[in-house]
Amino acid sequence: MSTMHPTVGLAADDELKVYYPDDPDPQKAGQGLAFAPLAFQILETDSANYWLMSPPGQIAMIYLLEHLRPRVAIEIGTRFGGSLQVLSRYCDRVYSLDIDPEVPRRLAGRYANVEYIVGPSDQTLPPLIDRLNDERAEVGFVLVDGDHSAEGVRRDINNVLRIKPIVPLYIIMHDSFNPDCRRGQRESDWAGSPYVHAVELDFVGGTVNPSPEFAGELWGGLALGVLRPEPRRGRFEVIGRAERTYQDAAEVEWRRSRPPLPRRIVNRLRRMASALAGTRGTSG
Repeated sequence: MSTMHPTVGLAADDELKVYYPDDPDPQKAGQGLAFAPLAFQILETDSANYWLMSPPGQIAMIYLLEHLRPRVAIEIGTRFGGSLQVLSRYCDRVYSLDIDPEVPRRLAGRYANVEYIVGPSDQTLPPLIDRLNDERAEVGFVLVDGDHSAEGVRRDINNVLRIKPIVPLYIIMHDSFNPDCRRGQRESDWAGSPYVHAVELDFVGGTVNPSPEFAGELWGGLALGVLRPEPRRGRFEVIGRAERTYQDAAEVEWRRSRPPLPRRIVNRLRRMASALAGTRGTSG
């Protein structure tokens, strides 16, 4: 999202850690509760990697993984390992893709069932998927959280959709409330895969970010795509249950971010509006 603050990414040892509005870290200030309740107990740990996901998103991830127990999972965008610490716990094998060469060094020795692949996902993901398809690997979970441009999101999803599912495949896409990410998620070629049965852009809702670093920006939220081994039948379309909420928030952000009109133009528009109102008032 932006330049990393020096304290971002450090492991946390307080499961009830709260980031108050006056927190000195401009990326965390005002974010509130950092971890979902009972997260430390579920992970059986007394400290956890900083997780760039809201507590509702964390709960959704843990719930799905705990019940799916995927044989194989892919994470596109690992950063500090917040999601990876959960994927590693519930999956037999995880492939971590990230452009940052520091990721495997940062997390070295922590997750024995994780293979780290470094490089741009548009270069590393296609050969991985080819390999897994050839192996008929039971890929059951994919987290898309890498490139946050519309084109980058769309490219990652379309590559993932080349998977022919052997078992039900759940695709989670982070930051579905962000305009660029949401556009990429919506415009991906979901209908082109006969194995896609449902896509919900607002599986978990996002927020208007309160922190100084991203004040007023739309972030967070999880979109969900579900693929099954059998081809779909009947109607299909991408849906978003919070689309009205998203549109209202996006309009407010658009108005807030627009540069103010020069005073002379504002005055001219007011005179025009007054003149028009006067004309309407004298008409028969």
